[in-house]
Amino acid sequence: MAEALSRSADYRVLRRPVPRSASQRTVGQDCRTGILLDTETTSLDHAKDEIIGLGMVKFD
Repeated sequence: MAEALSRSADYRVLRRPVPRSASQRTVGQDCRTGILLDTETTSLDHAKDEIIGLGMVKFD
């Protein structure tokens, strides 16, 4: 079913990402931390929409 839907212009099929191995840091190498932020809103109009959900994932 997913293959049939992906051939249609009316649907977009999301696939599970392939896990990647973590990178190895050497001693003395700088490390930075970041956050991936995802928001869920009530509409696409930023003038009137409201945030109804936040998702955050920390990464180094």
